[in-house]
Amino acid sequence: MSTANVLRYSALGLGIFFGFKNDLGNKKTASQKATDDAFQAKLKLVDEAPVNLEDPNLDFGAVILQAVDSLASN
Repeated sequence: MSTANVLRYSALGLGIFFGFKNDLGNKKTASQKATDDAFQAKLKLVDEAPVNLEDPNLDFGAVILQAVDSLASN
């Protein structure tokens, strides 16, 4: 009877150990995935930024000259 209890508690201890180890691994993987997803979201924003700022109708030279003319007329 005592051998059966030793085996039973050994199996219980091993199950708890491997369950805990597996849980830590899953948490680490989930944390890394969340970090990677956040980084990918930031990269996507960076890639979209130049597209949003491009305006073919905007002429910086004309804007600067207009500002200088308005200051000169005052």
